[in-house]
Amino acid sequence: MTPYETIYDAFARKVNDYMDISDEDLDDLLLGYLKSSIARFRKCTSDLSDRDDDLERFNVDLTDIEIDILALQMVEEWLRPQVNSALLTKQIIGGAEEKFYAQSNHLDKLLALKEQNKIDAQKAYRDYQTEQFRNNI
Repeated sequence: MTPYETIYDAFARKVNDYMDISDEDLDDLLLGYLKSSIARFRKCTSDLSDRDDDLERFNVDLTDIEIDILALQMVEEWLRPQVNSALLTKQIIGGAEEKFYAQSNHLDKLLALKEQNKIDAQKAYRDYQTEQFRNNI
């Protein structure tokens, strides 16, 4: 069995975010990121639906690469609301005389980070599929 905490720890090592929220709210947020990640990991050889959200664990043993893929996809879920921030959008859409270089630069950096994370997740998934293919030969 793999506890959710194992995936949460892998996610935490990939981001530096000190969220100032209660433990209960953080657990809800992480569970939401994890569920979105599970939905996007379509060809996992482990049965990701075999889990217990109350006990916060998968009823199967996930491999290290499966844990890493879920954590990478959680990073993408974590980045999504930051990139789609109304605050950044409002500040960038201004009049011609208004200059918000810092906000547009910040958004550019977030988009680049999101793209790099997407590439990392795709590489990990590709390697995972290659490994599964080799194991079936």
